[in-house]
Amino acid sequence: MRPPRLRQLVDVLAARLGTLGVIWDTDGKAPYETSARHGQGHACAVVRPTTREELFWVVEQLLDADTSFVVQGAGTGLVAAATPSPTGTQWVISTQRMKQSLEVDVKNRTATVSAGYRLSDINQAAARHGLVFPIDLGADPTIGGMVATNTGGARLVRYGGVRENLLDVRAVLARGPASIVGGQRALRKNNTGLIWSQLLCGTFGAFGIITEATLKLHPLPRQTATALVATDSASAAIDLLVSLESDLGEFVSAFEGISRNALGAVLRHGVQSPFSQAPDYAVLLELATTMPANLGMDLESLLTDWLEQRLADGLVKDAAVGKPEQLWRIRHGISEAIQGLGRMIAFDIAVPRSRFGEFREKSVRLVEEMVEGAVVYDFGHLGDGGVHLNVVVPTQTPDGAVNALRDAVYALTVNGFDGSFSAEHGVGPYNQRWYAEYTEPAKLELAAALHHHFDASRRIGNVRLDNQTQ
Repeated sequence: MRPPRLRQLVDVLAARLGTLGVIWDTDGKAPYETSARHGQGHACAVVRPTTREELFWVVEQLLDADTSFVVQGAGTGLVAAATPSPTGTQWVISTQRMKQSLEVDVKNRTATVSAGYRLSDINQAAARHGLVFPIDLGADPTIGGMVATNTGGARLVRYGGVRENLLDVRAVLARGPASIVGGQRALRKNNTGLIWSQLLCGTFGAFGIITEATLKLHPLPRQTATALVATDSASAAIDLLVSLESDLGEFVSAFEGISRNALGAVLRHGVQSPFSQAPDYAVLLELATTMPANLGMDLESLLTDWLEQRLADGLVKDAAVGKPEQLWRIRHGISEAIQGLGRMIAFDIAVPRSRFGEFREKSVRLVEEMVEGAVVYDFGHLGDGGVHLNVVVPTQTPDGAVNALRDAVYALTVNGFDGSFSAEHGVGPYNQRWYAEYTEPAKLELAAALHHHFDASRRIGNVRLDNQTQ
């Protein structure tokens, strides 16, 4: 039975939002209590506003009731930042129904989008005008979640992440009283001091709740050319990237590294290998241009000619130029292919590109030395130095050994190679401990001041950028 105080708050919210706007029964709450990979929480209740004004009112009600809450979009995050805590005291504010506006300004090449729309929704609307929001992901997150986490993706090497393609935001701040901020100005140049988009993007919802975003759009490519390339090593792959950017830099849109083990896992799932012999390291590279082929430039021929030169000088050992959807299926199938191979320990890390070859060699050796029977299945966005260093260990591996391995890999990444313990996934309860360990004191001090300013009552979310427990 619901406690009287909870029942009263549910009734108040349902009176305005309707029965679809508030969920408090066990079965109804269940989809909102589990993250995509890590974390199982318990929500006090779930509230689902549909507009900015409703969200503002909901936040006011929860603050008045002295109730904490976590904001959740599509639930595709991988560090449990949008998952309620296990205590059952947090509400979930779901933005999935917030679809007040999706407006494409063709001449300004922008889209103004409510937080609940998904990436696929944006691109369907943009494609009708020959445009695209070029953040390429395996998941289909909401735009609010993408802004909160500064999502990257496979084509970051060309377009950047969300931050580079974000012009403005509108948000609700829960400072008590709540307030609505942001101007939704679709300006590419606005050098007037602090701007909300840069302050709220990539801070994981800790400072406020995104309600709308104004995004840069880009012309859809009219030609793409894709190849899967075999090299001798990760170091050789980096040399190949330098050569590619030197010769065809304006066309490079993706450069994805795939280890021998990762490629083998996909091929064992029935995908046909394009190589006669398994390479030590492979690269999926893509060129793209908005120039049509009838203007005299065939991008696939350009790529083929370049690959022939690299075969001649030995930088490439083998190459297969093919249909983009077929080759990308190999890259996108890796995660699923390794899921059932054992207990997976996933690292989302980044190092400077120039040091990636050395880092990979040392990290693989470290894993094999620390955990008997461990196998590394690494792949990722080699063009921007990011790598998903997925490690499969025997199911009976003790938790202590797993924790020690995590600590050692992160220490190698951050201290040994000036890298990041979280290249794309952001900060959440799952990796809060390493945020505390590897964030410089001055940054923690600044984060604490901002966090106190925006959330003095400590009611928003379960990520503490000031490194204090919730």
